[in-house]
Amino acid sequence: MGEHDRLVVDYTLLESSKTNLRDIKKALKGIDKRRADIHDIWGHDSIAGKMDDFVSNWDNYRRELLENVEELGKHVETALKSFEKLDLDLKNANEKKRGKNGGN
Repeated sequence: MGEHDRLVVDYTLLESSKTNLRDIKKALKGIDKRRADIHDIWGHDSIAGKMDDFVSNWDNYRRELLENVEELGKHVETALKSFEKLDLDLKNANEKKRGKNGGN
């Protein structure tokens, strides 16, 4: 078997991706709690009104983004579990094969 005949799975990358997506999800969910905190920063009512419009639009896009991040996180988790199971199954099959062949 040549080098290009192998599937190499970067478990560290999958684990860090899972963690990063979880952190992004947490940050996106927490943003709406800060909305009232920043209202007074804008000062003039017309500016505050425009910023409220912007934040409302952003809320819609943020919800969509959050759904996509959650879905991607599920896919990464599924891939990670599937590759881990496949590795274990291949290891067990290899050990079983070696046992039948007397260790050869």
